[in-house]
Amino acid sequence: MIIDRNARVVPPRYRDREVRRLMGDALGKADQADLLAAYLWVQEGAIGRRAHSELESLRDGLRSDIEALRKFKADPEFRGMSWEFTRAELDAAFDSATVVVSEAVAHLEGVLRVSAEALDELRRLPEEDLAPQYVPGGSNSLLNRIIECRNHIEPLQEQRSALVADLAAELDRLADLDSRRLTFSQSDKSYTTEGIRRFDSKNFEILVSWLAYRDGMKIRRRTGGAGDLGADGIFLTPDGRRVVAQCKQTSTLPGRAIGSELVQRFNGTARPVHKADVAVLVTNGTFSKPARDFASDHAIHLVDAEQLRKWATWGDSFYEVVGIDRPSPVVGAAA
Repeated sequence: MIIDRNARVVPPRYRDREVRRLMGDALGKADQADLLAAYLWVQEGAIGRRAHSELESLRDGLRSDIEALRKFKADPEFRGMSWEFTRAELDAAFDSATVVVSEAVAHLEGVLRVSAEALDELRRLPEEDLAPQYVPGGSNSLLNRIIECRNHIEPLQEQRSALVADLAAELDRLADLDSRRLTFSQSDKSYTTEGIRRFDSKNFEILVSWLAYRDGMKIRRRTGGAGDLGADGIFLTPDGRRVVAQCKQTSTLPGRAIGSELVQRFNGTARPVHKADVAVLVTNGTFSKPARDFASDHAIHLVDAEQLRKWATWGDSFYEVVGIDRPSPVVGAAA
């Protein structure tokens, strides 16, 4: 090969005689295909490194997001609020976001392993000539594999942006909810946990009926009694759903959870006997895990002390507390 010493690119002046000989032999044997293959190999390596670096940057950014989420969750006055009435929901929002980001990081780690393997292989000089790697119609380029990995970046970035927007919206909602609960708790409609604990069974049933009435239901049975067959309260929602409630005041049994036997008995009458559309068991105590499992399997709604506080003390509606749809608007109702 003839080297044009006036060209823009010329070989370096190697000081070592043996190196000059080896490079001279190599250049003498090289043809246009060899030089193009060498150029392509170098460029593929450069592009591959940039793509891999972009993947690493996103991975590091997601890791920083996780640390930020944990920091905000641990801050007792995040956004300058105490979150006294929505701390559980706030923690749940941060935990949910952390899980989503952690799953994205784990996915990205797997993608990075594939990219790193391809990049390491691309960096290694082949034992034979480079030219055979770039024959016409070849599609086995290692760079293709790296770029396929890099193509995971855009959907992950979109997921990241959507998560930030969703979390911001949820925090705004919780801030409004916290304010609403604070206002209600200071009103004369609020019943404190301590006050409820002093109720006897009959007054506890009356409380549940009053809460149903407050939320717009019509009372069909306010309290139970002998022969009530498990229905201490029966109410109609504005859209006609029949709510059957059984009430258990457990202040005389501190630390004792309601077991599955009671839930099973209630299940045996709530729908077959009382024609319930919504069956709910309300207590100012707790439910055992078997009770919760049975209720979940048979569509029985359980309201424990924590949910009762939201309903009676903080003013959440029945529909929010048990997690069912609010009444549908009445067709033809006045605006």
